[in-house]
Amino acid sequence: MNNQRLSLATILLASIFIFSSCNNEPVDSVLAAQLAEYNNSTVISGTTGGGSTGTITTSSVVGTYLLTAFNTSIPTDLNSDGTASTNQLSETNCYNNMLLTLNSNNTFVANSKGIDIVSNGTTETMSCFTDPDDTGTWSLVGNTLTLTTAATPPVVETYTVSGNTISATANNGQVVGYDTINHAPAYLTCNITVVYTKQ
Repeated sequence: MNNQRLSLATILLASIFIFSSCNNEPVDSVLAAQLAEYNNSTVISGTTGGGSTGTITTSSVVGTYLLTAFNTSIPTDLNSDGTASTNQLSETNCYNNMLLTLNSNNTFVANSKGIDIVSNGTTETMSCFTDPDDTGTWSLVGNTLTLTTAATPPVVETYTVSGNTISATANNGQVVGYDTINHAPAYLTCNITVVYTKQ
């Protein structure tokens, strides 16, 4: 019984020594500053889209981006020039000047433009639309950019940052195309990749 008390007392004293000694360690001011900077800015080093070494930080992604590619796994010929393309920007001007702005306070503003099918009751046609801008917040973890809209319920979109571009892929998305059998606009199911380039 005395041996158990002695063992318990030894463990208790050792625990007090271990835990109290941790509280008295001096903090390296340089290490503390580096840790604070890391916690406030996600950093990824590596090869950028241009092939040069670069660093991705929350401050380096801040800025305005222009939609430079809207690629689909199914080619379309929306402009009826006889040449189908997988880049919808080559087929229609409905996405022209579509911008995404990432602000330094981790908010964003994104244009909401596109092409839709409209009907007058007899005939269906393709028509450009411009909806109100999307707004919300953004965060960066590694090279993954997450946009969360202010809508109810919020929409969450994930992008990949590479150099000066931001891209996202949606599998089984819908794009407006042309049904060559019925000779009418139609929604086509395909994979979609959008690319924004920093301006």
